[in-house]
Amino acid sequence: MNTFPEQTQTKEKKTFRQCKDCPLVPSKTKTAAKVGMVATLGASAASGILKFKGARALHIWASFAFVGFTALHYAVSRKPKRTAK
Repeated sequence: MNTFPEQTQTKEKKTFRQCKDCPLVPSKTKTAAKVGMVATLGASAASGILKFKGARALHIWASFAFVGFTALHYAVSRKPKRTAK
């Protein structure tokens, strides 16, 4: 005998409401931002540990790129503000 009531409710996936003029598709842009963050963080760590010609410049540029990808990830991940009905 089943003592728990059956759960017939299913959660529907929320759709992202995008602005009309926005060229960014959230799923692809968020994925690209994550991949960019991982790649630049790895390049920054490798250039910080390894000593080779141009490591210092690579470390600086990778750090700037990491901050840029972080800002892009934040911009795409923000929830849109609710408007009054």
